[in-house]
Amino acid sequence: MFGDFQFWRMLAGIGLFLFAMAQLEAALRAVGGRSLSEFLRERTGTPIRAVLSGTVATAILQSSSVVGLMVLAFVGAGLLSLKNALGVVFGSNLGTTFTGWIVATLGFKFEIIELSLPLIGVGALLFVVAHVRLSSFGRFLLGLGLLLLGMQFMKESVASLGEAFDVTRLGGLASWQYLLFGAGFAALIRSSSATMMITLAALAAGTIDLPSAAAVAIGADLGTTTTVLIGAIQGASGKKRVALAHFLFNVVTDAIAFVLRVPLLAVVAAVGIRDPLYALVAFHSLFNLIGIVLFLPFISPFARFLESRFAAEPEMSARYLSGVSPSLTDAAMRAIERETARLIHRVITHNMRAFHPPIPLPPGRPPVPGEEEPLNFRDRAFEDSYSMTKRLEGEIIAFATRLQAQPLDEAASQRLTQLLSAVREAVHSSKLLKDIRHNLDDFSASINEPVRRYLDHFRSVMTSFYDDLYGVRRSGQETIDVEDLVDAIQEARRRHDQMHREIYISINEGRLRETEISSLLNVNRETLNSNLALLMALRDFHLEASEAETVRQLPGVG
Repeated sequence: MFGDFQFWRMLAGIGLFLFAMAQLEAALRAVGGRSLSEFLRERTGTPIRAVLSGTVATAILQSSSVVGLMVLAFVGAGLLSLKNALGVVFGSNLGTTFTGWIVATLGFKFEIIELSLPLIGVGALLFVVAHVRLSSFGRFLLGLGLLLLGMQFMKESVASLGEAFDVTRLGGLASWQYLLFGAGFAALIRSSSATMMITLAALAAGTIDLPSAAAVAIGADLGTTTTVLIGAIQGASGKKRVALAHFLFNVVTDAIAFVLRVPLLAVVAAVGIRDPLYALVAFHSLFNLIGIVLFLPFISPFARFLESRFAAEPEMSARYLSGVSPSLTDAAMRAIERETARLIHRVITHNMRAFHPPIPLPPGRPPVPGEEEPLNFRDRAFEDSYSMTKRLEGEIIAFATRLQAQPLDEAASQRLTQLLSAVREAVHSSKLLKDIRHNLDDFSASINEPVRRYLDHFRSVMTSFYDDLYGVRRSGQETIDVEDLVDAIQEARRRHDQMHREIYISINEGRLRETEISSLLNVNRETLNSNLALLMALRDFHLEASEAETVRQLPGVG
C-alpha cells in the first residue's frame, strides 16, 4: 500500500525545512536582532501595543522562540512587566501564522524548484566569501532557497503518498485523531511550521480534506508548547511563568478552535476564501486572533495569577547568613567567609559550563574549602545560574554593609574588605565568560574549519587552567601558597600569549575573515581576564594582606 511512498524524500524535506528555518533565524538575528530587540523594548508600553509588537517581530524573524528569549531577558532585567510580556507572547502566536501564508503562496502557486536553486547558489557564495553584512544576506538567501527545496521534496513525497494510498481509507478517522497527530508530530520535530507545510502538501494532493487539515493545524499549535515547557523546567520563576502563560493560552485557544472548527471554516468561506490552502492558513490565523481577543481583556488578572505561581527559590540564595546577626561580629565574619567560598565554587561551576559540552570537573582539591555546588545548581540553565550567582553576591554585600556598621577591629575590617574584593572578582570572572558565550556558540556553528579548531584550543586552554586551579591548594593545606598562585597567573598569561601568536599566524596566512579575527582576539583576551579575575578572587580569599599586595603589584595583574 505504501510501496511507492518516497519516505527518504519526505525525511530530507523535513530536515531541509528545519535547517533552513534555523538559517533564516540566524541571518535575521545577525542583521536586525538588535533593532528588533530595541523595537520590543520600546513599543510594549500597553498590552495592545505589546501584542502588535510580538506579532510584527515574530512575522519578521519567523521564530517565536527568539522573540520569547528576548521577552524573558526583558522581564528578568525589569525592562518589561509580566502583563506586557504576555501581550508579546500572545502576539508571537499570531506572528507564526505568517509562515503558513508564505508557504501557501510560494510553495504551491509557483514552480519553486526553479527559484530555489539560484537562491541556494547565490546565497551560499555570498555566505562564504562576502563581508559580514553581505554574508548575513547570503545566509538569508541560502536559508530561503533550502526552505523552498525542502518544501518541494515534501510536496513530491506527499503527492506520491496520495497516488499509492487509497484516500478513502482516511474517511473513517476521527477529528481528534488528526488533532493528536498534529500535536505529536509538532512536538516530535519541535516545529509547527514544518507540520503546517506537510499538512498543506497533503491538502493540495487531496490526501486529506479541509476540516481534517484544520484539526492537524490545531494540534500543531498545541504540540509546540512542549518545547517551551521543557525549556522552563529548570528555569527561574519568571521563565516558568511565561512558559505557563504560553501553555494555557494555547490550550484554551486550541480547545475553542477545535470545538468551533466547522463554524470557523464557514466564516473563512463566507469572506470569499475558497482556495483550500489559503482557507487553512486563514483558519490558523483566525483562531489565534480569537485567542488574543479572548485573553486581552483579562490580561491583568491573568498576570496576577501567574505572579502567584512559582515563588522564587529561597534555597538557592545565601545559606549561612540568615541565621546570624551582624552584631555577633565573629560569627558574622565566619558566615561571610563561608558564603564567599560558596560563591567561588558556584562561579567555577558556572564558568566550566560556558562550553558545550561543559569542561569536566578536574581531579584534585577545589581551590577553596567547603562543599561544591549541588546538582540542582549545575543543572540550571547557564543564564539562570549566573543570575543566581549575582543574587548571592548582592546578599553578601548587603549583609557586609550591615556588618561594617558594627565596631570592627582593624584586622576584621581588613579581612572583610578582602572577602568583598574576592566576591567582586569572582563574579566579574563569571560575567566575562557569560558575555562571550555567544561567540563560542558562533565558533561551534562556523563553516570555517580553522575557527572550529580555535574553539577546541580555547576549550583545551580552559581545561588546563581549571586543572591548575584544582592543584593550587595542596593536600593538607587550607590555604594556598603565594608562589603557586603566581605560577598559575604566569601560566595563564603564557597560554594567552601563545594563542595570540597562533591567531596572528592564521591572519597572515589569510585563513580568517575580519569578523572572525576580532571575535577570536576578543575571546582570547576575555578568557584570560576571566581566569585572572578568578585567581585574584583566590588571592583575596586566601592570602594575608601583605602577600595579596605583592601579587597585586605583578605586571598586568592590578
